[in-house]
Amino acid sequence: MRTIFFGSSDFSSNILYSLYQKGVEFPLVITKTQKKKGRGKKESPTPVGVIARELSLNLKEIDNPNTEDMERTVREIGVEVFLLASYGRILKENILSAVTYPLNIHPSLLPKYRGITPIRSAIMNGEEKTGVTIFLMDKGIDTGDVISKKEVIIGIDEVTTELEARLSNVAVDLALTILKELEAGKALQRIPQDEGEAVYAPRIRKEELRINWNENAINVARKIRGLAYMPGAYTHFRGERLKILRARSREEVVEGAIPGEVIGVDDVIVVACNPGSVLISELQLSGRGMMNATSFINGYHIKPGDKLN
Repeated sequence: MRTIFFGSSDFSSNILYSLYQKGVEFPLVITKTQKKKGRGKKESPTPVGVIARELSLNLKEIDNPNTEDMERTVREIGVEVFLLASYGRILKENILSAVTYPLNIHPSLLPKYRGITPIRSAIMNGEEKTGVTIFLMDKGIDTGDVISKKEVIIGIDEVTTELEARLSNVAVDLALTILKELEAGKALQRIPQDEGEAVYAPRIRKEELRINWNENAINVARKIRGLAYMPGAYTHFRGERLKILRARSREEVVEGAIPGEVIGVDDVIVVACNPGSVLISELQLSGRGMMNATSFINGYHIKPGDKLN
């Protein structure tokens, strides 16, 4: 079935690529404009832009998709379906009304975790499960009638990038099923969301990236997992910014340990929290490559009594 695709992130690029490989036709792919990144301020396309070019798809990079020109383009293409996944912009009524089925692929079990950080928020809040919901877009933010939903269990040590990849695979299966049903002329079942159950997943603020070792170990480990690998939860070591990329919590309390103090080094770096401790297995100093704990211990001679702050 022919559909117009809106997306910008890694999550959406995985969906676009997989659906294309499974035979879905995309006469138009819409993503956000290229941004200047890095020290050289070189313009870089979104992950969806990269994939669309690799597949030689008709690509439009635009930050405001709600123009009369865009509406005219969509209507001229003449599709019945939008698929939107992490595009990063809200579609207004003039664009939504240009198709019969404006579908949004959202990586949570709506109405929980509406908004832009559903995967990170689920991990950081200690959820045991999440999932994928496909719904019909309306003028609200992730408020439309649900068409399909599938639950996924979150792994104990799973980080955001890993969960995101799994959820994109689930999204592909759900989207294919819906497209096949539409192609066969079946009516889609619509289930209104329960507003009383709504939970929002807001943007992560810069100040939230820093680790507070005075928090309990469970919350610290959840933050590290939720923010990995980008933008990454960070602390400081010997005056340098240090991202902690992988860690798990330990409830055992070490008497006399100060939050942020290194209390053990072996194949992991053990850091005291309040209470408990976290066992760090992967980390990265600013401007350097990622390292496992053993390499970091050997390279920087970190030892019990050192401080992270």
